[in-house]
Amino acid sequence: MLAVGHHLHRAFALDLALPEQHFADKIDQPMATLRMLRYPDRRPDDMADGEVGAGVHTDYGNLTLLAIDGVAGLQVQPRGSREWIDVPALPGAYICNIGDCLMRWSNDVYLSTPHRVLPPPAERYSIAFFLDPNPEALVSAIPSCVPTGDVAKYPPILAFDYLQSRFAATYGG
Repeated sequence: MLAVGHHLHRAFALDLALPEQHFADKIDQPMATLRMLRYPDRRPDDMADGEVGAGVHTDYGNLTLLAIDGVAGLQVQPRGSREWIDVPALPGAYICNIGDCLMRWSNDVYLSTPHRVLPPPAERYSIAFFLDPNPEALVSAIPSCVPTGDVAKYPPILAFDYLQSRFAATYGG
């Protein structure tokens, strides 16, 4: 998963008109997490109105790679839309979410995608790999992502401090 994440960061760099290895020294000692997720099946008569398996959120770091078991439930919401789109389960494919930290780095050239998990019709499993930058990496708008004459949308911050601020806002503390 780490190798796939590194490969995708090389593609991001090239897409942003940067040297291919631009992110290499920013993700060589990453804050990476692998989570096994289980969503128990729920009968409609057991659920409260509006109940979800995982509420609406965006991922905090740079990149999330998700392997799912083929059971429906994951939905994404395009920015600026009120509609939810079911994410298809393609055998052998990973779902790739851009996170808020990469959104900051790219000055919103890349946008994190709000998503949620509905209560599944059958027990659902997924494996999420969160690839976040090195703790001491400075997350500062990439100059090519800031239009001439504009200023960056976000102030520079160390990756560790940024992620800690997001966790504190979500979980308290």
